[in-house]
Amino acid sequence: MIFRHFLLKVNEANAFILACNDTREAILIDAGDLDNAIPVFLAEHNLTLSKVFITHDHYDHTDGLPAVVQQYRAEVFSGKDAIANIATRRVRENAEIQVGNLVGRVIATPGHTPEGMSLAFPGMVFTGDALFAGSVGGTPGARQARQQIDHITKGIFSLPPETEIHCGHGPSTTVAIESRHNPFFV
Repeated sequence: MIFRHFLLKVNEANAFILACNDTREAILIDAGDLDNAIPVFLAEHNLTLSKVFITHDHYDHTDGLPAVVQQYRAEVFSGKDAIANIATRRVRENAEIQVGNLVGRVIATPGHTPEGMSLAFPGMVFTGDALFAGSVGGTPGARQARQQIDHITKGIFSLPPETEIHCGHGPSTTVAIESRHNPFFV
């Protein structure tokens, strides 16, 4: 597995590339911007960006999507039918996304946004703004906050404790750390 984190200028959002060693197929998780480092990384590692997964529909995770799709013709997956005027393949809970020989599973994490989705691969999960190191994403009300906490508890915290959590902003963490020490869950 090939993995790289990119810190974007737009709102200090994170973007990630995950790729299969065997096929060189890659997926981009969130596209707040098409930072120059992304095409350089893809070229240096001889990777083909074939898919994009959008965790939620906020500008700092989607504004680069038109440029990414135009340059790479990548298929876009999200919890909505369209993001940033780009048609997407709408995914639901437990849908699988294959990247070469890697298979990711979609975990619904609504609350921060109604269509919020996370994507889990063996050993790692990408949570967007649903879950951060030591915090959770803001919600418009108490009902959405409870919904978000419930989905994280059932979906994310059911993953093995050593699973790395890669968030939409800030540092990465693990299921063990967040399930035991995040103040929103203890």
